[in-house]
Amino acid sequence: MIKAASWNVRGINGVAHQRSVVQLVREFQLQFLGLVETRVRVQNAVTVQHSILQNWSWFTDYNGPGGRIWLAWLPSEVEVDILQVDNQYIHCKVTNKKEHTKCLITVIYGEYDLIPRRSLWRCIEQLASDICDDPWLITGDFNAVIDDSEVSGNAADTSQSMTEFRECVTKSELLHLPFTGAPFTWHNSSEGGRSLWKRLDRMLVNETWLAVWPLSKYLCSTLRTSDHAPLIIQGEQGHMATSMFRFENIILISGFLNSVQDTWKHHIVGTAMYTLTRKLKALKPVL
Repeated sequence: MIKAASWNVRGINGVAHQRSVVQLVREFQLQFLGLVETRVRVQNAVTVQHSILQNWSWFTDYNGPGGRIWLAWLPSEVEVDILQVDNQYIHCKVTNKKEHTKCLITVIYGEYDLIPRRSLWRCIEQLASDICDDPWLITGDFNAVIDDSEVSGNAADTSQSMTEFRECVTKSELLHLPFTGAPFTWHNSSEGGRSLWKRLDRMLVNETWLAVWPLSKYLCSTLRTSDHAPLIIQGEQGHMATSMFRFENIILISGFLNSVQDTWKHHIVGTAMYTLTRKLKALKPVL
């Protein structure tokens, strides 16, 4: 699986911000990185990129209100083909040269206002309809929440905004990856009654992604030099068992049936394949 991350860095001209990016790459041994809201002028882009990750390849789009999204990858380990570019996303195919695996990755930076953000939802739905059997990861700052549970504090999010986002996810048949870390990804840097937390950043995948990497999840890391948290994909490729499952032998194990019943009662969010994998993994010590 690609070692990938996305992060709204809220400006990357300063030395502290640049060091945070380098630390993120080294800490998680990243091969692919999507950065949004870099706030770097086009004439300074190459200089900034070279000062951050010298041996990496970069792609940016400065046509129109461009430069909002940067892609970076380690060319010795992965190959990236840019497929589509929009003001609110960059869509690409990523090939892991060592594992010989391929996937699609879309890095998102949604508009702040509801009306211009609607075009993003339509584009995501169109991308989904065009994707057949490719594993697909869509990640970044959507500038939207799914429901009230993703907000802590007084916010002006409307039910219409949440509904449109949910409808996009449903129509596109996207799935929310399980995550570890903080429940919110953005903070308004205020305290007391004005403090506001939201889950504006996330990772979504299609069914094919989970079929290939059923143990996938992502880490919502701690806030660093930005008011947004970086997201890092984690997990290993699932492997099918090579030995035959003999039920008549298993049931002789003391307490096995009780363990199965207790495990199957647990509610796990995800697809049927992901849920089954998690429950079988929980039973592994018993087996």
